[in-house]
Amino acid sequence: PFIWMIICSFQETSSDVYAYPPKMPNFTNFDNFVFYIKETESLHQLGNTLLLVISNMVIGLVASILVAYGFARFNGKGKNIMFTILLSTMMLPWVVTMVPAYMLFAKLNMIGTFWPLILPSIGGSAYNIFLLRQFFMSLPRELDEAAKLDGCNAFQILTKILLPNCGPIIATIVIFSFIGTWGDYVGPSIYILDESRYTLSLGLQKLKTSINFMNPPWHQLLAGCVVYSLPMVIVYLCCQKAFVRGAV
Repeated sequence: PFIWMIICSFQETSSDVYAYPPKMPNFTNFDNFVFYIKETESLHQLGNTLLLVISNMVIGLVASILVAYGFARFNGKGKNIMFTILLSTMMLPWVVTMVPAYMLFAKLNMIGTFWPLILPSIGGSAYNIFLLRQFFMSLPRELDEAAKLDGCNAFQILTKILLPNCGPIIATIVIFSFIGTWGDYVGPSIYILDESRYTLSLGLQKLKTSINFMNPPWHQLLAGCVVYSLPMVIVYLCCQKAFVRGAV
């Protein structure tokens, strides 16, 4: 499907997408890509998307690291119970919390802003916390004890000893966070009302319906889809080796 999307993005007309036998396009013709970039607000939408991606990635990663470090290295009453409760939230479908979350943000007058899409990342992700906790527990505690003898406190142990050894798992979380936020359509479609705040996913839907609802320009839409999916492919390729080590 991905290869077919690329081929169709170079077609000259929308009817060429349905041609049978398939018509091979001119791969030196970039008119569809030029149309998508110039005739839509894709650059502005890219800025909005990057704002959400970077905010969620940074805030969520920092929060998940701190929580996972606490569960992995500190002792306290009820720690295992709290961790079990945290993991149980993974079994709660997002559609169950969608309406209560919308009502909460509506009372806070945040509908139409980016805050409903950023604030939930403050608590981190249960899945990311689980991955980081297991990775922290796989590192020997002798590293912590040696660092304490050198005068390091708990925060310095995390930043100077443990995190430098967590490259694979952090790369894995970065990929998951990037793809999850970059490809999110439901969240922005619920909370973002102003077209000036549209993300790339909403921009593609707008392009589909604004030109010809019954017969959308699929060749131009697929060119936008190629541009839209390209950053996800680049991020995965850049972090592929670390991602495989972290996943295994």
